[in-house]
Amino acid sequence: MPTIYSNIRVEGSPALVGMRSIGASMQYDGDANHRRHMKKNAGRTKKQATAYRVGFKKMRTQTRKHHQHQINGKIFHENNQGWKTVHVWGEPFERGFAHGALLYKDLARIKKSLPFMVKTLINIKFSEYMAATKQIIVPIVKTYPEYYQEIRGISAGASQKRLDISTDFLIGWNAFLSLYSHFIEGKSHTQKIERCSAFIATGNATKNGDIVMAHTTHSDLITGQLLNIVLKVTPTNGHEFVMQTSAGLIASTSDWYISKSGIVCCETTIADISYSPKFGVPFFLRIREAIQYASTLDDCIYIMTNKNAGDYSCSWLFGDTKTGEIMLLELGLATKNIRRTTNGVFYGMNSAIGQELRTLETTDTDFHNIESLSGNRNYRLNYLLNTQYYGRIDSTIAKKIMGDHYDMVLGKQSMNRRVICKHPELDIASLYKPYSCTDGKVLTTSMAKNLKFLGIFGSGCGKREFKKREYIREHPEYKEWGSHLEDMPMQKWVVL
Repeated sequence: MPTIYSNIRVEGSPALVGMRSIGASMQYDGDANHRRHMKKNAGRTKKQATAYRVGFKKMRTQTRKHHQHQINGKIFHENNQGWKTVHVWGEPFERGFAHGALLYKDLARIKKSLPFMVKTLINIKFSEYMAATKQIIVPIVKTYPEYYQEIRGISAGASQKRLDISTDFLIGWNAFLSLYSHFIEGKSHTQKIERCSAFIATGNATKNGDIVMAHTTHSDLITGQLLNIVLKVTPTNGHEFVMQTSAGLIASTSDWYISKSGIVCCETTIADISYSPKFGVPFFLRIREAIQYASTLDDCIYIMTNKNAGDYSCSWLFGDTKTGEIMLLELGLATKNIRRTTNGVFYGMNSAIGQELRTLETTDTDFHNIESLSGNRNYRLNYLLNTQYYGRIDSTIAKKIMGDHYDMVLGKQSMNRRVICKHPELDIASLYKPYSCTDGKVLTTSMAKNLKFLGIFGSGCGKREFKKREYIREHPEYKEWGSHLEDMPMQKWVVL
């Protein structure tokens, strides 16, 4: 089995430590020289003295630049139809440093918004949230030294850009969905978590017999707007991979992955969980390890189930583009559902497919209820994938499915909260809450082999434009959200 890389430098590379020491001594000596020369040149003309000071300041600036940490990364597109594409590489701390330095502006927005998200979505004080982070999550992350160092690097890279964002804060950000599960699920005040619609198909279900995978994120609009980063990671150890993510994260959390190993993955959450997580290894560490180190579907099963915390319970959809096999891996806490095939379709819509898991570890009664949010999508996805398009599924049809607005109850197209490309922000039944489908992604085997996919940012249908001021004016009850939201124009599908 793959093992986590642990031979890493705790305080950065020796070269980096040396450069910091050299840089500090040069700056000190430079300051001393500056004072000596100012005394020496006290008799110079004002023009001569000014010229000297400008020249010296320029020299100090160049010295500091020379001794800054090398950025092992690059931004390829700042805004490609709403997406920002980034590549980082190298040792854990080094690639984390590049991540933080390149995405510091995005991290500043997260630093501002996470406390609001905790207060609004989890309904606790941020101090309580961070206390849980330090008590529960940080000690576990430290047992994964590769990922702990990567997070430390993100903090250090942001610091170079004069953004103070601590390692503990970033671990708290990575653990947001895990701690949401910790504070919400299995409690008397349980809130329904319904994030995403997705499917994976292969063999005789698809037009070319290859794997086709598609996913659309359903989220509060703050989180959804932050998930516009397409990050390519080339680690020193393990497989190169691409994921949709947000700045500061070491795993996707929208959960869309393509690995050079041939493994592809996405997921949808399982709603109405009846238990509280028991940590265990949080999901974001397990899925990151799987994408970076797994080479087979068996590897994925082992990594995802080993020390499973039961947090953020999901219907995971995996595919192996080397073999054409696909897998549904549903994880609760003590119960799992695993199905594999080389001919057929698996999909997710927030209700567990496995009856045993649904019965034993959820309070879900919506699976067969066409009027419910998950039940409506269950019937619609089953019809589209196993009847209307079976045997013809390709990237074009996948995009069409991800943008589908057909309501099985109404018997017509409707941009509401029940459909595949859901729109609670337009639905009075959801009190117009700032929650929506915020993107769409599609890949085929041939795309995945090149670490590419098709993506649309804003909504899976491409038909909804979100204007913040207009939305707040029409729904003043969400005025507090205004400073954390941005406009989302209608975008087009692009190759990423």
